[in-house]
Amino acid sequence: MSSGAAKNVLLILGGLLLTVAAVVFTVVSWGRLGIGGRAAVLAAFTTLVMLAPVVLIRRRLTATAETVAGFAVALLLLDGYAARQVGFLGVDALDTLHYTAGVLGLTALILAAYARLTRLRGPAPVAVVLAQPILPLLAGDLPGTWLVAMLVATATLDVALVRYGRGAVRATAALVGSGVASLALLGGVPYALGSPSVGEALVRSAPLVALALLGGFVTWLLARPGKAEGEIWAAGVAGGTALTLIAVVAAPAQPALDGLGTGWRPLAYVVPALAVALAAGWLPWRRVRLAGMAIGGLVALLTTLTAAPRLAATLVAPLAWLDVLWTGTWTGGEWQPSEMASPTDVVVLGTVAAALLVAAVRGTGGSPVKAAASGALVSGALMVAVAPQAFAAPHPAAVAVQVVLAVATAAAATLGGRVPWWAVACAIVAGSASVRAAAYAFGSEQATLIVLPILAVAATAMALVAGLKELRVWGMGSAALFFGLEAVAVGFSLGLRVLVAMSVGFAVAGVLVLLMSLRAGTAGKGLRYTGVVLLLLASWLRLGADEVTVVEAYTVPCSLVLLGVGWWRRRGAAVSSWAAYGAGLSFTMLPSLVAVYSDAEWQRSLALGVLALAVLFAGVRVRLQAPTVIGAFVVAGVAVRELAPYVSEMLLTVPRWVPIAVGGLLLVVAGATYEARMRDLRRLRDNLTAMG
Repeated sequence: MSSGAAKNVLLILGGLLLTVAAVVFTVVSWGRLGIGGRAAVLAAFTTLVMLAPVVLIRRRLTATAETVAGFAVALLLLDGYAARQVGFLGVDALDTLHYTAGVLGLTALILAAYARLTRLRGPAPVAVVLAQPILPLLAGDLPGTWLVAMLVATATLDVALVRYGRGAVRATAALVGSGVASLALLGGVPYALGSPSVGEALVRSAPLVALALLGGFVTWLLARPGKAEGEIWAAGVAGGTALTLIAVVAAPAQPALDGLGTGWRPLAYVVPALAVALAAGWLPWRRVRLAGMAIGGLVALLTTLTAAPRLAATLVAPLAWLDVLWTGTWTGGEWQPSEMASPTDVVVLGTVAAALLVAAVRGTGGSPVKAAASGALVSGALMVAVAPQAFAAPHPAAVAVQVVLAVATAAAATLGGRVPWWAVACAIVAGSASVRAAAYAFGSEQATLIVLPILAVAATAMALVAGLKELRVWGMGSAALFFGLEAVAVGFSLGLRVLVAMSVGFAVAGVLVLLMSLRAGTAGKGLRYTGVVLLLLASWLRLGADEVTVVEAYTVPCSLVLLGVGWWRRRGAAVSSWAAYGAGLSFTMLPSLVAVYSDAEWQRSLALGVLALAVLFAGVRVRLQAPTVIGAFVVAGVAVRELAPYVSEMLLTVPRWVPIAVGGLLLVVAGATYEARMRDLRRLRDNLTAMG
């Protein structure tokens, strides 16, 4: 330790010990000396201590003088305590809070004058700290508005010290002033927002107006020099100012909106928050601008999120119609249960969408504009989507609104190819809106038969006209889906059985997907696989509809033909094993695996297990991915089917703690050999990837 550091440590410890001794001397009785005698001794000792730094400075012992001056501060405060205890000049009759404020104020004045006379650096910052509680203590038992006002007034005085002070006084005022302003904000905002009436809210928010003006002035002081450090501090002050402005408007707006009915209070926060965010966009300082926009946007977002459960319940409600298909009514017979979206939610979403649209139009490009435009699109789409239920619209009107939303966003995605990010955003919204429109349409037979072709035509237009290749593929798949669903609906309408109508739908969708894959070119690989899967499902559903028990009689011949065609294709061109053998193997083995689980006999299970093992070994032998994966999957399925009864019997007979212990042991072993197991998994992945 350096000599200077050692000296400072000794001085600080010595000052602390002297302070403790003075406190004990004053508070605890000492010998026969009463409180009056102790007060007299303490006053005389305080005078001597305050004179000592003058002598020490002349001898150039400045550090020691600073320590003694710090000890003098404690003595001055103890003098105030002793004066009240002895009733000096009747001060014991004063209110405790007011007397404490007076002692602190007098001590601060003495220290300020003392610092000016002695030129010591310590007393002036201490005086600033002691002055902070004076005005709040003077508020006493007055209403909370006065306490907030006194805190704001104290912060204003601190700003003046920062503006015109120097050195340690300026730094101390900046630090304690920030704390006092934060207390005013944290205490004043909830107090104002809890107002029972508009008049009371105006009174309670008056100090917050002054605080907001003070925050704006401080932001201007810090940001105008153009220095990065000052702008960072200005951004923090601007954030608090933005929050204060929102509270100033929201406090009287809440009770005013209560007159319109329950549930309208969110507008009291959303509107001023969005106004603050938009106004902050005009500020010339980047960090300050971002801080104001962030606080306004955050308050608006949090307020909107309070409606998230109601919005989610409203969005998924049409899916419940699958249990009451073509009844034309909501489940439960009501349009608007209490947990659904309300008109207030619709207005809030519309306000958010309008504000984001203004921000996007006013922006100059880049990520902020993209985010604002995308947010406006999503908010507007949500507003339109939940509006029918929020306003209890009849079923035909609700279906029409959903269809218009889906078609409009699909058209925007189709025509927005010059702006790729906008086209993609519109396509995402169009996809979700189309699914919801179809769910709405399932409420009645007529709506289903009309809406699904409209959605299919909109998707077909996207597949044919969209400027982005990805959107064309998306449109192809969506068109096939909706045309397939229309085929199912037509089958239901004609009186076909459920499995038959679904089989027809998958067949139509599969054929359409395969036809569209021809137009998609190189991007149609996924469509071709999808089409094959749809056709396989159609054939399996048809077998189920005809109650075929020996499905292999129909699937094996087709599988042999498909495998032969795949072998011939693989000889003539370099195609993957999935393209060559995937359909042939799946056509028989997967429906047989499903049949195994409903079959009580052992012959099919044995035959399928042997076949799957043979396919698995053949795939590993010739290093082909499709037979390896399909064979392994079917073997695992058969094994689970055969072992399930024994495992369940074992679990019922052994004590309940045994499976838990075994599971814990496996977890411990897996954790201990984690790296080795990860290497094995990576090796397995690499081997599968390397297969043809």
